[in-house]
Amino acid sequence: MKHKLFAFISLAVFSTSLTFMACKDDEDQNEEKNLGDPRIRRMVITSDPDIVIDDVNAIIFNYDSLDKGTDLTHIRTYIYGYISQPTFKYKKDGEWVNFKNGTLLDLSDKLEILSTSEDKSQQKKYTIDIRVHNYDVAAFTWQEFATVNVSEPISSQKSFTYKQTNYWFCSDNEGGSTLYTSTDLTTWEKKVLDIDNADWSASAILNDSIYVQKNNGEIYSAHINDLKFSKLSASTEIEKILFTIGEKMWAIGNDGKGKYLYSKGEGDFQKISVLSDAFSTENLTTFTSPSGYTSLGYIYATQNGQGTIWSIDAKGKTCLLQKADGTIPFLKYPNVFIYSGILGIVGGEKEDGTYSTQCFSSKSGGITWEHDWHKDLSSGLSNSGTFIFSKHGEIVFVGGNTPTGISNKVRKAVLNKLIADDLNYQN
Repeated sequence: MKHKLFAFISLAVFSTSLTFMACKDDEDQNEEKNLGDPRIRRMVITSDPDIVIDDVNAIIFNYDSLDKGTDLTHIRTYIYGYISQPTFKYKKDGEWVNFKNGTLLDLSDKLEILSTSEDKSQQKKYTIDIRVHNYDVAAFTWQEFATVNVSEPISSQKSFTYKQTNYWFCSDNEGGSTLYTSTDLTTWEKKVLDIDNADWSASAILNDSIYVQKNNGEIYSAHINDLKFSKLSASTEIEKILFTIGEKMWAIGNDGKGKYLYSKGEGDFQKISVLSDAFSTENLTTFTSPSGYTSLGYIYATQNGQGTIWSIDAKGKTCLLQKADGTIPFLKYPNVFIYSGILGIVGGEKEDGTYSTQCFSSKSGGITWEHDWHKDLSSGLSNSGTFIFSKHGEIVFVGGNTPTGISNKVRKAVLNKLIADDLNYQN
């Protein structure tokens, strides 16, 4: 019985070996046949990973058109065959030029590629057609659609949407405070507040109360319904109220030995964590954004003449997301927004006192930023109230300072839509 079992196993192994050898021989033959295959399997360019190879029509194109204005004159390109690797040439000024992976190609117009199989027996000619939108579908159009009764330059401001009402608190250069409220972001009511020298950039809503610091550091609070402010007694020296996340108000404080992050719930401010020496408190602009099941607080600040981005989570953990490396410039009072997963910083006052029109955005939760020229302003703007027009999915800026003085405009950023004309590609 053992001999029969051994013989059976040996026969099975031998048969498997023959099958494996046969398959291996077939693969060798297929590989040998592929030496005559000139087809292109894949093309990779740095600006678009989704490239389609149409062997029937011998066309190589991008599935989604690139943004309008994309520079295609110097595109690093990689081309691959199947099992074997053909050699490639591209046509330049009527002549065929040798191509090797990593070559910078001018793809701003259609480009011919000649592929020669590895055994030199076959050739195939392709046309590369990288398409760019004729219409800037990533752009914002900034439209003025309402006005607000504001007449004095704004020294500080902060906006909140609370229980379906939009609140815009601001102070002017004379120290007076005003509240503008709206339920539809079109019609605004104005109320002069009985609190002077308030720094509304250092304010937050917690439960049903609004907390704000004066320029001297004193903290005042009022119920959101009556807005009768009274001084808050605090045992800690709070330097800057930041925002509310995780049902707590967060602030920067100093215990005499160093800077700390503090939070406040029902009681007094509590020390949470020490702040890094690298944490900058110059020209702070704060905003919050949903992140998973909670929210993150973001802090834009200036450091060594450049911008930095920090985050704070609901447990008080701080993280430097963007170093002061020149990616974001020095800005005072920039306008910030959160839109469809994009964090944005637009406008603001530059170090030389002029106004910026540029927009910088992040699609990675604040880790990487770039100049988003699609959303630049037509003229400089700083210290505006910022809201999301949730009914229409639009960003709204209220008022703000401009190079020519205070703005009383309410403007919305409308994302351009794809129209039929855009189907006519530039190439």
